[in-house]
Amino acid sequence: MIRLELNTLDDTKTLGLCLSEIVSPGDIILLSGDLGAGKTTLTRFLAQGLGIDEREVTSPTFNIIHEYLHGEIPLIHTDLYRLGEKADILDTGMEEYLDGDYLLVVEWADFLSEPLSDDYLEIHLTIEDSMRIAKMDFKGQSWIKRVKGMENCLEKTGRVIG
Repeated sequence: MIRLELNTLDDTKTLGLCLSEIVSPGDIILLSGDLGAGKTTLTRFLAQGLGIDEREVTSPTFNIIHEYLHGEIPLIHTDLYRLGEKADILDTGMEEYLDGDYLLVVEWADFLSEPLSDDYLEIHLTIEDSMRIAKMDFKGQSWIKRVKGMENCLEKTGRVIG
């Protein structure tokens, strides 16, 4: 697990850009955390690293799914907040994006009734004492192999704390 302080917007940008360096088509990133903790902001910076204009990336809370197909990797950005606990991917249309061609980022992933895969990156964003914290848990062999690349990229911030 990697724990990172996100003291500034630039720290969140660094995290998003580092993620863009290690992701591949077919990857799943599950985001969870409090309202306002930075899930959409992190996704914007990840998109920027993939060559997508960050200003295009908005919260998909009301649409459930936003597609950004013109980046280095097609990005599918979903938000389960409106579906609430025990969200079923069949109710969202997300299963169409699990074919290995897309990067799937799921906000409010803790609402999933079942895991989408055994291979994913889980990022939990919290606000502790007015500081944002990102806790990254790499699940599955393909993600575990990328931990070192993520750590190397994040060392640029000097904010890795565990």
